[in-house]
Amino acid sequence: MQVRIGVTAAAAAMALVVGLPTGAMAAQPADEVFQPLSTANGEPVEPDKLDAEPASAGDPADLPMTEREREAAHAQGSRAATDLRGWRPSLYTGKWFMPGKEDVRKCILDRESNFNYQSTSGVYHGAYQMSAPLGRGATWMMQAEVRREMGAEGVAIVQALRKLTPNKWNRYWQDRAFWTVWRKGAGARHWHGGC
Repeated sequence: MQVRIGVTAAAAAMALVVGLPTGAMAAQPADEVFQPLSTANGEPVEPDKLDAEPASAGDPADLPMTEREREAAHAQGSRAATDLRGWRPSLYTGKWFMPGKEDVRKCILDRESNFNYQSTSGVYHGAYQMSAPLGRGATWMMQAEVRREMGAEGVAIVQALRKLTPNKWNRYWQDRAFWTVWRKGAGARHWHGGC
């Protein structure tokens, strides 16, 4: 009974994040709802193949996903994005990502939430312990870039996130919000405290 309630609550929460009615969630398998991407030849993207190497270099259908396809899969709720506990390299690797600062991000995650993307402490939420206003501000900061990368579907997700506290966002969106607010170090003041 507890497992069924937990799964139902998780499905309802994810429906809010991607702006789908909960009835649509129940009618479709999760991989269809959260993995609607396809490769260049129209084949559906398998969640387990997000980081897979091509089977043979000669067949275009076997080419690995592009970085943009990978980010879109994470934005829509890949398995990696819905794993909300523990350390993992940033799922967002776009314009604002700084690979040389991953150690700082890891320190911040540990200090703020002990790597728990669902954490809430008073008025602070998520892995990075953002206030609701900072989270909303991050969605506005991300929106133009998301529109260029993912089109109207991405913007719809960002608009749905705006109505939720960051602890209800998947890992990808929290990572993306962090790097967007961090802004190559200009926003580091939001996470002062020794990292």
